[in-house]
Amino acid sequence: MRRRSWFGVAWLLCAAAVVSIAGAAGAAAVRFPAAVYPPPVSSAGGALAACPSPAGLEPFDRRAKDSALRAASTYGRVSLDFDLRNSDRAWWPRLRELWRPDHPAAGATSEVAGGLSPGPKTAYAVVVRYSCGLALVRKSIAVYLAPRHRHNCDACVASVYFVDRRGHALIYWLN
Repeated sequence: MRRRSWFGVAWLLCAAAVVSIAGAAGAAAVRFPAAVYPPPVSSAGGALAACPSPAGLEPFDRRAKDSALRAASTYGRVSLDFDLRNSDRAWWPRLRELWRPDHPAAGATSEVAGGLSPGPKTAYAVVVRYSCGLALVRKSIAVYLAPRHRHNCDACVASVYFVDRRGHALIYWLN
C-alpha cells in the first residue's frame, strides 16, 4: 500500500476545484450564449439605462411575436432565471432589482397580454429613440399588458418592449 503525500492530495483537490469551476463557467456560457445575450451598449440617457446590442437583431416573424406575447404574459411570475432567459442583458440589472425579496411585487400577477404593436407606432417610441436610437425602435415591438378586470383604464396599461435576437424575443424595457 502506498501512502499519498499531503501535497498530492492537495493537488488533486485543487485540480477537482478547477474542473468544477470550468464546468460551471461552461454551463453558464451554454445557458446564456453570447450570440443571443451580448453585452448591452451605452444609452444616450433618458429612461433606458442601457441599450440592447444591435448584434444579431432581426425583424419579428410570427413565431417571435408569439414568443413575446408568452414572455410578457408570464413576466415576473415564474422565477428570476426564467425572466433572465426572456430578457436582453440591457434589462438584467433592473430585472434583478425587481426580483429582490424586499421589492413589493416581483410580477404582474393580475395582468394579461392585450396585444402588440410595432416599435415605431408605440406611445413610448420617442423615449426609446432618445435613449437608444431609431434603429432600435424599428427593430422593436411592444406587448401591452392590461389588468385582467379593468378594461377601460388606459393609464393602467404597461408596455413591454422586445427585440428579436436570432429568433429569441427578449424584453429590454418595461414602462
